[in-house]
Amino acid sequence: MQELLYNPPIWLFAAFLVAGYPFGCIQSAYFVGRIFGKIDIREHGSGNAGTTNVYRVMGLKPGLFVLFFDLLKTALPIFALNIVLFGQPWGLENQQYIPGLLMGLGIFIGHCFPFFLKFRGGKGVACTIGLLIMFDPIILGVVLSICIIIVLATRFISLASVTGFVSLGAVTTFYYRDYVEIIAIIWVLSLIGLIQHRKNIKWLISGEEKRFNFRGGNRA
Repeated sequence: MQELLYNPPIWLFAAFLVAGYPFGCIQSAYFVGRIFGKIDIREHGSGNAGTTNVYRVMGLKPGLFVLFFDLLKTALPIFALNIVLFGQPWGLENQQYIPGLLMGLGIFIGHCFPFFLKFRGGKGVACTIGLLIMFDPIILGVVLSICIIIVLATRFISLASVTGFVSLGAVTTFYYRDYVEIIAIIWVLSLIGLIQHRKNIKWLISGEEKRFNFRGGNRA
C-alpha cells in the first residue's frame, strides 16, 4: 500500500479528492441557523455561512459550535484515512501526506461550494485549521500567530483570514520546497480561500469592512 501511494495512478488522486467533498457539504452554519434561529444565515450579516457571521448574528455558543464542527469535519476524515493507509495519523513521510491533503482539499471545496445550497457555502477558514492539524501543526502555529497579531492590531477578521491564506502558501512553499505536489495542493486551497474572501477584500479597500468587537455587540 505504501509503495502504491508514493506513485499512485491519477484516478486514485481523484478518488481522495472526491471522497472529501461530501464531508465538506455538511454545512453546520446553515443547519444551526435553520434549526436554532429559523433563518438562512446566508441572508443575514455578511451573508457568509461561517463561524464569524454565526457569532455576529446568533451569538457566542452557536459560533463556537460551528467553529469546532467545521474543524472536526475536516480533521477526523483525514485522521481515519491516515490510520487506514499508514496505521498512524501523524508522523508520516512527506509524500504520505498527499492522500490526506487531497481529501482535505475536497472537504474544503465541499464546504465552500455545497451542491445542495446552490454552491453557496462558507470561506473555509475552520476547515483549513482542521487540515493543518493533521498535516503540519508547526505551520498551523506560524500562520495562526500571524493571524492573531493582525486581529489584535486591526480587529479585522477578514484581513487576518486573507493574510493567513497567503502566509499558508508561502510558509508551506518554504518548508516543503522539495515536494511540488504538497505545495500545489496548499496553493490551490489558498487561492480558493482568497477568492471566497473577494467581497471582504473589496470592503477592506473601500473602508466598508466591519471590525470585530471582542466585548460583544457583534450581532447584525
